[in-house]
Amino acid sequence: MKLVLQYPTAKDMSQATQEELRKALISVGAKTIATKASVTLSEYLPHTLAVQVPHLIERQTWLIEEALRIEEAIESIDKQISVLLRGDKDKQIPPHPYTALLKSFPIMSDVMACTLIGAIGDVERFSNYLEFKKYLGVAAENKTSGISVSKSRQTYEGVRDTRRILFLMVLVLISPNTKINLFKHYYDRLVNGRGMSKRKAIGHVCGKIAQVMYSCLKNNQMYDPVLHAKHLGVPWDEKCLDIRMPKNVDELESKAAEFSEEIV
Repeated sequence: MKLVLQYPTAKDMSQATQEELRKALISVGAKTIATKASVTLSEYLPHTLAVQVPHLIERQTWLIEEALRIEEAIESIDKQISVLLRGDKDKQIPPHPYTALLKSFPIMSDVMACTLIGAIGDVERFSNYLEFKKYLGVAAENKTSGISVSKSRQTYEGVRDTRRILFLMVLVLISPNTKINLFKHYYDRLVNGRGMSKRKAIGHVCGKIAQVMYSCLKNNQMYDPVLHAKHLGVPWDEKCLDIRMPKNVDELESKAAEFSEEIV
């Protein structure tokens, strides 16, 4: 995009020398391909038909400038997230006390951790894990009809962003391509052992993550899969897995957003 700001049309670019194009490509960050690309452009541009449409050039320039401003804003937000999580020694800003605890979970990106920290604030304001789960939007509540209780369902209260984050965590953890982990084991137990529907089981795993998270934050302890396995009654001697975001994370994010709006 920055190159197009320098040369808005093919005609403008055709009037530049190969060396000028090479330097322009380097200035916009294409150093590794600058020489080869500039030679190719110099070869083909003189034979390119170009129509000058001034009002379209103005619109094109405006769109590119706006896109670059958005890109700069995103980079600035990423830096602010990094400072919040990891601190800044030069500015004497310490890391957030919850960063290492949240990052000890099998899946936890910077954006996830920042969203959770922003929503949770101080874990001490929650008297128990049930309050914590409800606030995060993943607690179970009884569905009533008149004076009778028909069944339980996931609450529709709580912070939407944290509920979306927890659903995304679960969808990544139970993905077929994800290595076996205790949350995936818990999900399989609910679906295959108890006959629970997959959608409902996903909600239960969200609640389980919130419960474990509350315990870690409350006790200032890293997530310990061995201790977690002991509570689940599952043999486990592996260290915590560092699970990375899958390639289809955009698809999972969309599904997580849909799930976070449903009442099940």
